[in-house]
Amino acid sequence: MTGLFHILVCMLAFALAAARATADAVMLWPSEATALNAQPDSVIEPLSDGSMGVRTGTEYRWPGVRMDFAGGECDLSKYGRVSVAVSNTTDKVVVVNLSVKGVTVQGQTPGGMVALQPRAAGEICVDARNMPWALDEPLALDGMRGFPTAPGEGSTFDLRRVRSFHIFVIQRGAREGFSVKRVEATHSCVKQKTLPAVGFLPFVDRYGQFMHDDWPGKIHDDAELEASRKAEDAWLNGHSCPIPDADRFGGWTGGPQLKATGFFRTEKVDGKWWLVDPDGHLFFSHGVNCVGFGGSTGVGLRERYFSWLPEKDDPDFGKFWGRATTPAAHGFYKEKSRLPYDTFDFNLANARRKYGVDWARIGADRTHARMRAWGLNTIANWSNPEIYGLRRTPYTMQIGTYGTPRLEGSKGWWGALPDPFNPEFEATLRRRAKAAAKTMRDDPWCVGVFVDNELSWNDEPRMKDVAERYFSTVRRVLREELPNHLYLGCRIAWGGDAIYEACARHCDVVSVNIYSPVPSRDLPPAAEDKPMIVGEFHFGALDRGLFHTGLVATRDQAERAACYRVFVNDCLDHPRFVGAHWFQWRDQPLTGRADGENYQIGFLTVTDTPYPELVEAARDVARTMYRRRSSAAFNVNDNRRKGEQ
Repeated sequence: MTGLFHILVCMLAFALAAARATADAVMLWPSEATALNAQPDSVIEPLSDGSMGVRTGTEYRWPGVRMDFAGGECDLSKYGRVSVAVSNTTDKVVVVNLSVKGVTVQGQTPGGMVALQPRAAGEICVDARNMPWALDEPLALDGMRGFPTAPGEGSTFDLRRVRSFHIFVIQRGAREGFSVKRVEATHSCVKQKTLPAVGFLPFVDRYGQFMHDDWPGKIHDDAELEASRKAEDAWLNGHSCPIPDADRFGGWTGGPQLKATGFFRTEKVDGKWWLVDPDGHLFFSHGVNCVGFGGSTGVGLRERYFSWLPEKDDPDFGKFWGRATTPAAHGFYKEKSRLPYDTFDFNLANARRKYGVDWARIGADRTHARMRAWGLNTIANWSNPEIYGLRRTPYTMQIGTYGTPRLEGSKGWWGALPDPFNPEFEATLRRRAKAAAKTMRDDPWCVGVFVDNELSWNDEPRMKDVAERYFSTVRRVLREELPNHLYLGCRIAWGGDAIYEACARHCDVVSVNIYSPVPSRDLPPAAEDKPMIVGEFHFGALDRGLFHTGLVATRDQAERAACYRVFVNDCLDHPRFVGAHWFQWRDQPLTGRADGENYQIGFLTVTDTPYPELVEAARDVARTMYRRRSSAAFNVNDNRRKGEQ
C-alpha cells in the first residue's frame, strides 16, 4: 500500500502541475509535488523574484540544494529532458551543477552544468535519454557506464524511478552563491531507434564498433580501412604545422628571445606566465593525454558481446589478447571473484590491419606527423614511451607513489591518499625517479614531471599538514634526481585552499584536472603566484556510434569541436595557464575499459580514424594561440578566485 500511495501522490501532483504547464513541459519546481531542501553546509532563503537563494559554506564537498519529490520518486520517462533556470548571486564566476538521482542506478547518473558570469542568469539542460538507441525490452549488460536500455530507462538510468535532483557547486574552499528560479521537465529532443533485445547480442563487430547502426566514418571492411589510410596520407602531405613561427619544439620564434637553458622552464612575461622551451622561446603546452596505440576491454564473462574474437594463437591477432589479474577501481571487474579475466585490444588489431606487420613503427611515425599537422605540441600524461621516446614532440612524464602505505582513515574515488609521513613513501618515489632519470634526466624534450593523479584531498581532515609534507617531499626528491625538469604537481581534481597553497609553494606549475565547459579554476588569494596547467579536460557526443559522452556532454561533433575552441582559448586568455591537455588520444572501448568507462572522448576512433571536426578545432586554436596569449589583456590579481568553480 505504501508504494501505491506514493504513486497516487505523485500522479496527483503532476496533474496539478500539468494544469499550469504547456503540453510539452511540466513544472517540477515550484510545485506542490516537490520541495527544495538545503544540502549540508548550505543555507537557502526565498528571494523577492520568486527564486530560491542558496549560500554555500566551505566544509561539504557538494553544497547546494536537493529537490525531493513528495511521493519519494516519480516517473519522468515521458519527458526525458530537464532544464533548471539558475542565477549567479555573486561577483565572481560560478559553475552550477545538476545531478539527477534515481532509486536504481546502473551507471553514471545524468547531469550537467553551466558557468555563470557575475550576476548573470543561465540554464542547465540535461537530456537523460541521450542514448540514440533503445531496446524493446530489458537486457542485462555489464561492464559499461553507458549502453542501450529498454524505453524509459534512459542510458544508464531508470527514468521511471527518479528520486531527486541535486543542484550544487563543487567545494573549492570558498563560499558561493546562486539561486534557482524553476525546474522543468520537457520532451527529449533525442530520436531513439528501438532495437530488438532478442538478437541484440552480439553487438560488437570485428573492428570493435557497434554493429547495429551506421554513421559517418564507420569502417565496414578492410578495403575501407585501407582507403581511410590513403585519404589521411594525402591530407597529411597537404597540411603543415598550423602554428605560425613554430620552432622545433612547437614554441614561438615570433615572440621575444629569452634565456635558452636547454630545458623547459617557466617565466612571467608582461604579467603573464609562460613555459619557455629549451631554445628560449615562449611555449604554450597544447597537448593530449594517453597518446599511444591501444586500449583493451574486458572479454571475460562477456564473450557473448563480441561477433569476432581471434584464437589466442592466431599469428596476426593473438598477441592482442591480455590477462587482467588485479581488480578495477570501479565497476563490473572490481569484484575479485571475476579475476583473472581475459582482455582484447581492438585498437591494436585495427592498427595491424591498417599498417601491416610493422604497425608499431609506422603508427609511431604517424602519431608525430598527426600532432604536428594538428597543431599539438605536447604528448601529455599516460602516453606511450615508444612514441615520446622518439623525441620529436615535447612530452610530460608521470611517476606514481602507488603501492606505498595509505593514510589511515582516508578514502576517495581512486583510493586512499598516500601517507607522506611513512618512510616508504619517499623511498618508493626516489626509486622510481632514479629509474626515470636513466632515460630522461638530460632530455630537452621533457617538459616536466607529474607525480600522482587526482588524489583524495577532501577526504582527510588533517589536510593542511598532509599536503605540506606531501608536496615538500616530492619537490626535494625531484630536485635531487631530476633537477633539469619542471615539477608539474599532482593534477588536482578537488581540494580546498590549503591544498593549492601547499602545491604552489613547492611545485613549478600547479596542475588541475577540470571537467567543465570552461577552465574555471584559479589559485586562492593567499597562494604564491605560480603558473597553472590543465592536466585533463574533454567533451563527448553520441552521434558516432559510442554509448557514453564522457564527463562533459555535447550534442554532436560540431558542438564538441566548438567547446574545445572555447576551453583552450579561455586558457590562453588566463594569465596563469601555460597549457591545456585533452583527455584522451583515442576513444575508450565501446564495451568499456577495466572500470567501465566507455567514453567518446578521442581525437581518434577505435579504427584509428581522426574526428575531422576536433582536428580542425585544434588547428584553429593553434593558428592564433601565441598571438592571442601575447596580446590578451588581463590582471593577475583580478582573476584570482573569479574563475573558481
